[in-house]
Amino acid sequence: MEKFDVIIIGAGIAGLSAALTAVKSGMHTALVEKENNFGGIAKDCFHTYICGLFKNDNSKPFEIANPGICTDIFNFLHKCHGDKSLVKMGKVETIAFIQKDLWGYFSKHLNRDNFIFYGNSKCLKPLSENRKIKKITIIRQDKSQKKEINLTADIFVDATGCGFLSNKSLENDSQLGGYCFLLKGDLNTDLSLLIPYTARKIVKKYNLKAYLKFVTITYNFLTKNHVLKFSVKNHEDMETCQLIYEKLNKDIKELSRLKFLKASKKIHLRGCGRTEEKILTQDQVQEQVHDTGCVVKSYWPTEKWDINQGTLYQYCKNGKPFCIPESALKDDEFDNLFLVGKNIKVSKNIHASARVMGICMATGEQAIINASQYLKKKTWEL
Repeated sequence: MEKFDVIIIGAGIAGLSAALTAVKSGMHTALVEKENNFGGIAKDCFHTYICGLFKNDNSKPFEIANPGICTDIFNFLHKCHGDKSLVKMGKVETIAFIQKDLWGYFSKHLNRDNFIFYGNSKCLKPLSENRKIKKITIIRQDKSQKKEINLTADIFVDATGCGFLSNKSLENDSQLGGYCFLLKGDLNTDLSLLIPYTARKIVKKYNLKAYLKFVTITYNFLTKNHVLKFSVKNHEDMETCQLIYEKLNKDIKELSRLKFLKASKKIHLRGCGRTEEKILTQDQVQEQVHDTGCVVKSYWPTEKWDINQGTLYQYCKNGKPFCIPESALKDDEFDNLFLVGKNIKVSKNIHASARVMGICMATGEQAIINASQYLKKKTWEL
């Protein structure tokens, strides 16, 4: 059985940020992922912009909200494409990126002797004792054979986005899930209004589920790719999304000129089902934002789904962020389990502000910082 300092389950942006922080601190680190590559939801949904990196302050444009790994990644991406990558969308600030650049950054910096990546690996339920996870068993697909491997560590990090290690379901109906098509080509016409308008007509004409009318298109000028995103509730909706796409192509000539590249492998639910009030509200944060317990600040707006209007946004007031304390990154059942990304303990009404890529990076970093402090404390006690 191989022994690590930390084992991270899930190689999305939160898990990668946790892994990179751990590796740089000298920890013997394992990253377990069911796919054979990095990226998680961001990769499968063809994300083109990183949200949640900035304070959205007009007086200080594109100021990093959570210095640290967020600063490092911003500097790298900004160096790749310059100021043209800095994009303001309405009231919020984002940075455009190319997927291979971001995942390549992590591949390069994780290429160290104290890091092992277990790709194509299914994680089984952990073995625990006395409020601690002792080991996990993974089933790794190696060419034509499946291999069972036992791993143990002092620290475990749940970056699965589904609460796998913490045995919690993270699904709820406060947000619709996403299912995306990647399209290639240039357009002479802006379809950002025409596509949702036409989708509504198609859904009504064919008596489809009402929430399927919320279809959007996003353009990445760096890659000349478009992402067509459908709002969905379950995997049965995938076939219907294909039908809507075919009808859109028929009704919108300009859209039909784009080449279909691929679709997401599955739908991705946005909701987090944890209802613990571990995140400070905007009213509370004014006095407590400088508290040492606040480890991550989110300036990204909350989102609430409305069956008639789609996503409704509530922006941070007067520059007051949501404050994520240390306790939001710690599991209640296991003392040596830390939570990152969508897995953190958030109240339902603001989970959207805590799950965007920039915040996932910051929680990944902070979970490892807190884990290191936990290990030092245990060492002192011994």
